[in-house]
Amino acid sequence: MLAGAVAVAGIAACSPEEGAGTSGEPVEIEFWGWVPGLEDLVAQWNEENPDVQVAFHRMTGDDGQKVEAAVDAGAGPDLVQLSTHNLPDYVIAERVQDITDYVADDESNYTPASWASVSFDGRVFGVPQGIGPAATMYRHDIFAEHGIEFPTTWTEYLDAARALQEADEDLYIANLSPSEMGQWLQEIQQAEGSWYGIADDAWTVGVDDEGSQLVAERWQTLLDEGLVTTEPMWTPEYWSLVNNGSIASITYAAWFPSILAENASGLAGQWSIAPMPTNEGSTNGGDSGGAAVVVLANAEQPAAAAEFASWLNGSDDTQEALITVGGLFPSTQNGLASPALLQENEFYGGQVINEVFIEAAENTPATWVEGPNFGFIQTTILDEFARVVNGDQTFAEALDVTQEAAVADLENRGLEVAAP
Repeated sequence: MLAGAVAVAGIAACSPEEGAGTSGEPVEIEFWGWVPGLEDLVAQWNEENPDVQVAFHRMTGDDGQKVEAAVDAGAGPDLVQLSTHNLPDYVIAERVQDITDYVADDESNYTPASWASVSFDGRVFGVPQGIGPAATMYRHDIFAEHGIEFPTTWTEYLDAARALQEADEDLYIANLSPSEMGQWLQEIQQAEGSWYGIADDAWTVGVDDEGSQLVAERWQTLLDEGLVTTEPMWTPEYWSLVNNGSIASITYAAWFPSILAENASGLAGQWSIAPMPTNEGSTNGGDSGGAAVVVLANAEQPAAAAEFASWLNGSDDTQEALITVGGLFPSTQNGLASPALLQENEFYGGQVINEVFIEAAENTPATWVEGPNFGFIQTTILDEFARVVNGDQTFAEALDVTQEAAVADLENRGLEVAAP
């Protein structure tokens, strides 16, 4: 589906530059990424590979936008960690290089879905770096204190949210961040929705599809009844709510548990992880999307850059660190087979938390299709979500506005869009 989607967009594969430096000096590669622990892995690579030295920059804030602007201006780093949701736009804009000739032999070590997410029209534009099956981290002590069973369905979740508020008006079942797209996407995929599809060689847009409307109704209920806080995620205010016990659960991807443990270390032993609540009559899990390491258009040594990306994401030497320190849920076969994936986690009371995420990955429907203006839709819908939180409109209205804008944007790009 992805290959066909990019073919519809008219993407032509670009030929990468050949060879590495021949001056006798070490090749220098600049890599930008955000996974915890990458500094140590880069240091390991540099010690073992004196001919190819990598300088690492930890991405924060608006670094993603800075990369786009830099590449478009003829500059930027050599390698960057990138959400696979954004990769189609990067390919269309020729911001990334075709690295098929360097990494084609890696395909068998990756899950089919993760490799498909970086492959367009038979060519490869990145090396997968983890997937994002979702589960729910929850304060088992809070639920036990108030005699509330942790919910298994979204209907039960709403009931539990009301019960928590009735027990303590300062206690909320979750934080609904208007700026955190991943938490919306995991529920959309669980509901078998997708922003994109293909019909008769044209794009379809489903921002307001049936699955999205189901999630919008749920979020609207949580918001209208005051059952959630609405702090932007990652802020000091958000982590204060987590640490003072105002937030009883967080539903997010497999990379989040390590971040929670880092930012709420004083709550060790009070959190557990359960499957994400399901929709009535369904056993579907959800996924917020994965990432990849890509070689950017202006990299002068694509072979060396691709070699490092291949080692970083796929080597036997890196899997344990990516899992235990980086908090990644692996997209690689050797990662999925690693004993490091099934270790007891002290922060979560000795629970083998990745058993829950494996179950989520196995139950996530393969209905999501990547498309060419994900970044545009994300920016638009988050702007509209902010208006929802401010009381200016509903989530359903936000979907309608974004749907119309997304179709217009694709048409302005010269892409065919099928009627709904």
